[in-house]
Amino acid sequence: MSGDQDPRVSAYINIRWKLLTCWFNMITLMYIPLALYCDWKERRGQWAAKHVAALRQFKDCVMTNILFPVTMFADYMFWRIWHKDASLIAPLGIFDYMPHWAQHSLHTVSMFIMVMDLLLVPRRRPRNMWPGICLMISFIITYMAVCGLCFLRGEVVYTIFVRFDMFKLILLSLMVIIECLFFYLVQWCIVDLVWDPHNKFIMKKVHVNAHRKYIL
Repeated sequence: MSGDQDPRVSAYINIRWKLLTCWFNMITLMYIPLALYCDWKERRGQWAAKHVAALRQFKDCVMTNILFPVTMFADYMFWRIWHKDASLIAPLGIFDYMPHWAQHSLHTVSMFIMVMDLLLVPRRRPRNMWPGICLMISFIITYMAVCGLCFLRGEVVYTIFVRFDMFKLILLSLMVIIECLFFYLVQWCIVDLVWDPHNKFIMKKVHVNAHRKYIL
């Protein structure tokens, strides 16, 4: 890639580290070992240890406020643009270096991991969601600021930045925030459905399991 004759493609060897996909996948690579460590401590009976409780709270904060909404938005947005006009993401020459399965490893597997984590790890809706929303929006604005600074230095992170005028870019920024907020709120609806102890379906399932255990 770095030796490509197209300067837009050769520059991508450095620009790739500024992609949102790179950001959330790097965070996921740190999140997974941390989650496994907390689960390992639970199996050893150290779930309530002070440092484990702090790590557990930290990883859940990262997962629900950054990883899930941002990953779901980015993956969903990628496939929408990919099937409509991939040149809005990057110069088409970039994709000659990335087979189709690589795109799925970056933008499909990550989505699957987020959904499975949400379904398998017990959580409870926070009483006040505003701190989480503010953290999510702060992360998004920080990323937008990085993209803006790169653009001022002549680094075009996404081709769409040179296709859109300022008004359209502002609308795009608002759309990003709104869609991330949508996925943020959706996750708590899923959590309520799967993990809320007052959910009738959950209570019925627990009662049935307890009755079977009693019979056995």
